[in-house]
Amino acid sequence: MREEEEARSRAGMAAQHETVGAAGCVEALDNDARRNAGGQQAYATARALKFRELLDKPHLDLEMLRALAWNGVPNQYRPCCWRILSGYVPVNAQRREAVLARKRQEYADMLPEYYHETHKVRSMDETATMHQISIDVPRTAPGVRFLRDNDRIQEMLRRVLYIRALRTPASGYVQGINDLVTPFIIVFLSEFFAEPIEEWDIKTLSEEQLTIAEADAYWCLSRLLDGIQDHYTPAQPGIQEKVLLLEDIVRRIDEPLATHLEQQGVEYLQFAFRWVNCLLLRELPFPVCVLRVWDTYLAEGPRFCDYLVYVCASLLVHWSDTLRRMDFQGIILFLQRLPTTDWTEQDVEIVLSRAHMWSILFDRAKSHFNSPRK
Repeated sequence: MREEEEARSRAGMAAQHETVGAAGCVEALDNDARRNAGGQQAYATARALKFRELLDKPHLDLEMLRALAWNGVPNQYRPCCWRILSGYVPVNAQRREAVLARKRQEYADMLPEYYHETHKVRSMDETATMHQISIDVPRTAPGVRFLRDNDRIQEMLRRVLYIRALRTPASGYVQGINDLVTPFIIVFLSEFFAEPIEEWDIKTLSEEQLTIAEADAYWCLSRLLDGIQDHYTPAQPGIQEKVLLLEDIVRRIDEPLATHLEQQGVEYLQFAFRWVNCLLLRELPFPVCVLRVWDTYLAEGPRFCDYLVYVCASLLVHWSDTLRRMDFQGIILFLQRLPTTDWTEQDVEIVLSRAHMWSILFDRAKSHFNSPRK
């Protein structure tokens, strides 16, 4: 125990004196912007200018983009940044448009091959997959009218999910993946609207614009899922492992909360399985808070899945005082319906920053973690 405490102390001191990873770089940039800008609007303008200057470079510095994007991406640059951060398009500006044209055409060619076929030629498994997707799509982001009330948007979701399922038979389609495509759909459609999402009218978009957004959403979703494929293979072992790790982290961060949950008989899988499965998308207001969190997910790059566990821990511990006054039933009901409806970007940034701090601390003391239990 003493050895672990010493390791945690050393890690904490190191975290204070070093700028580690994307968030450290961003903090330095943002503090500089705040000092020189003076005021929230000027600060936002200064950050947007940094994005513009970076994106205009012939060969973009990917690590610098990750550093900037970690603290949020301005709306007007989010589509371009997400494509690059997802690995969908290259950092070389001269090649970017050619790659986009080729990949969009490749997706268009998949539609007649995988989707525009009669039900008679689908196998039983394919028919079952389409049936499940057709059930899940209308339930996706029920609070977002634009997604809920547009048949054409729901058709986009069905096509992306079905084609992805057929092209990745190892995982196929799993409930929850329908949620993960929605941020990409919204972000890539936002390029064609000047108004906030509440005022979007799909009738103003051409079929070409809709197809572009759909293709980009497909490829970015695919890149995301390729990195977490074991979350969606049979028995979903990746999620099981992350939930066990979450329990271990919470025990070290907030022992009174961990003890109370254990005494009440709460199993982390009862609430955290959905958190990890849907990357917390159902726990936060959509789209404002979700898009802000996903800026950081994508900026984290290959280690985003490890960072997700710390975000879950940060979110759980945020409610520690409340949860420790509840019994089993109250805890489960609370965690399945978190009171985040009125949250803003500032609220989620607190959660993200705390998660980053813990990720630094525990990544430096990984030998003190228990091995995942079988």
